[in-house]
Amino acid sequence: MFLFSKENQQVLEVLAFQEDFRSWFIGESVQQDGSLHMVTPVDPLFLILPYLVKAYESGMYMPIDQLVSDDQYPECTRLLSCIDPSDLEHICDVKGSGDVRACRYSEERTLEWLKQKATDKLTDSSVKVAGGAQLLTFTHSLKTEQASRGKKRNDYLRYACGLVSDYISTDLSKQLTQHMGIKLPEKKEVKCGEPPAKKAKLSSEIPEAAEDYSKFAVKDDKPKNTKMTAAQRALSKVDKTGMKSISSFFSPKTAAKNKK
Repeated sequence: MFLFSKENQQVLEVLAFQEDFRSWFIGESVQQDGSLHMVTPVDPLFLILPYLVKAYESGMYMPIDQLVSDDQYPECTRLLSCIDPSDLEHICDVKGSGDVRACRYSEERTLEWLKQKATDKLTDSSVKVAGGAQLLTFTHSLKTEQASRGKKRNDYLRYACGLVSDYISTDLSKQLTQHMGIKLPEKKEVKCGEPPAKKAKLSSEIPEAAEDYSKFAVKDDKPKNTKMTAAQRALSKVDKTGMKSISSFFSPKTAAKNKK
């Protein structure tokens, strides 16, 4: 989201910083939304650039107020109040002078301007870029790392190009990468090793033994000495003549009873 400052002197970008489980303590109350919004200035040429690229298809020189026009965002004309007319020469070929000036998008000028934007601060800053320009740490010991200056410069440029690319199209970002001579990290091909050996297919048939090992088994002919409980000994002394087995009560009825 972008805002205009008072009297259209600046274009400001609103950045939101949000974290889970974050709140604000305001007085005696707790504000559940703990997000933090920051406002930073943005070069208006970044927002004017898409209109110039779109109009470049006609190949004609046109007044800048006709180029920067959008029915969906009618307030875009306020961008022209935030720039100096001479700033357009960074991204346009300009003809005429004074109030009568016609512009046309220039790819060469734009790429050189974007390159200057990317290399102005980061190459001389104390920001250490490592891990493919994805990790940022601050350090004050850059002077001791002059041996790898070439590699570090490429990391700086790649990171700086990534920052600028957030405000331009994907196609223009690719052109800027080539224009700056940035070497992208090579993608390493992962060679697949040999597949693991297949397990032997198990047969459903049970193989026959080559030799009979049962003959080596020792037979125990001695009767096992099983101990009886006191209840079992008492039950064994009872005369069971004429008694039916308990299982007979649960057997099916005889054929004679079924005929009745």
